[in-house]
Amino acid sequence: MKKLQLFIIVLSIVFFTSCDNKDVNSNKKADDKIITILVPNFDKAIAGPIKEELNTFEKRTGAKVRIVSTSWDDMIPKIKESLSDEKINYDVFVIFSSWAGAILANGHALEISEEIQKKIDSDDILPIYKNNVLSWNKKYYFFPYDGDNINLYYRKDIFENEDYKKRFKQEYGYELDIPKTWSHYSDIAKFFNAWDWNNDGKIDYGIAEPRLKGYGTMLQFFARAAAYAKYPSDKTFYFDINMNPKINNPGFVKALEEYIKIMQFAPPSIINFSPIEVRQSFIAGDVVMAIDWADLGAMAQNSKESMVRNKVGYVKLPGTNSVYNSKQNNWEDIYNEPSSINGNWVMVVNNDSKNKDLALEFASFMTSKEITGKYITKGWSGINPSRYSHLQTEDLTKWEENDFSKESAKEYLKTISESLANENVVLDMRIPGADLYYDSFDKNLNRAIQKELTPKEALDLTAKQWNEITIKLGLEKQIKFYRESINE
Repeated sequence: MKKLQLFIIVLSIVFFTSCDNKDVNSNKKADDKIITILVPNFDKAIAGPIKEELNTFEKRTGAKVRIVSTSWDDMIPKIKESLSDEKINYDVFVIFSSWAGAILANGHALEISEEIQKKIDSDDILPIYKNNVLSWNKKYYFFPYDGDNINLYYRKDIFENEDYKKRFKQEYGYELDIPKTWSHYSDIAKFFNAWDWNNDGKIDYGIAEPRLKGYGTMLQFFARAAAYAKYPSDKTFYFDINMNPKINNPGFVKALEEYIKIMQFAPPSIINFSPIEVRQSFIAGDVVMAIDWADLGAMAQNSKESMVRNKVGYVKLPGTNSVYNSKQNNWEDIYNEPSSINGNWVMVVNNDSKNKDLALEFASFMTSKEITGKYITKGWSGINPSRYSHLQTEDLTKWEENDFSKESAKEYLKTISESLANENVVLDMRIPGADLYYDSFDKNLNRAIQKELTPKEALDLTAKQWNEITIKLGLEKQIKFYRESINE
């Protein structure tokens, strides 16, 4: 009897242990099919396409994707928190490219293998992104989600008005045409400011640009400053190669003086303009020119509110006839027309992810030329061209389906192509602490716009604060990271 009881007990232990093991294995398999994505909450932009494609990816892989969506201000704290707390594990980060340093600094970014590069058709990715935005120290860590670049948009119909052309030449002594320099841009803005050139019974204005405190205003300042301060053969821009700030050199000072002066030719509420108000102002027909990312080109065509559909011209940012050479400490009289690719959104797989293969599968899927190609025509998506295939003009069906005329689509894509073919380029600051350097400048830039500080005072203060941030983070470390970030 005792032997029988003992046998039953042993059998029970074996049975329940087996069940427990099955549960553990089952849970493990279930966990292997779950990944978590951290993405900013911009309503539809950036996060929108992910949500739309989620069901397709989950059906194809049998996986479950959790999306954690947070505000712009909370993204950096959440990234940093997750990298220091093992209990918080995001598998994929959807990030603004300036946040790259926070992930790369301590080896938290998973390098993209040659196999995955082939999977995402890396040869289709434009070199300007591949070599500047997606790589770090000549290795690839980032997936190409949104290829941002900043360009000029203008009312083509108004520029072609014969009466306006005649009046402009009489006043300025040269032909009204797309502006090749920021000085020319200022003349046009002044000419069209504060009168009803749109013949709609309302006062119209020269330009729309962001001036509200925030990243939009700051990044567009850098886009303008590039013409004066980004010397063609010098890869550095924000700092020199040894992390000495360049932000208060004469090129940046001149750019900020003009950035403030041009505001007089904009709607009176420009001081409250973010990129959203810039786009609204332009598509409503209130201004003759606007500076923005590629989003505006699409919104002008397919937004329901657009009053300027098929009336828009697209062109690269203006340049200058002189540029400051910070190595020689002097101005050089050469034409300088850099491109700005500030503001890109990329995906990166967490090197600490427990499900790296699935995370790589998701990032590859969402950044493929097929998926991103679906959304570059849609102004709401926040996804702009980053690939050769995005810029092809042989088949314009998808553009026409989104209210572009063939002529508008060709001109839009031609301008982006020309801008992205430029070897002289300004991109986001991508080193650890980029958020600290940016926040410092953002505050001082706003004080200059509000006329609490002169441009020189604002930039001198920024340089001082940037040095303090660098020392706090470690000079030698920052020099190393900065050089790696620009692939030097």
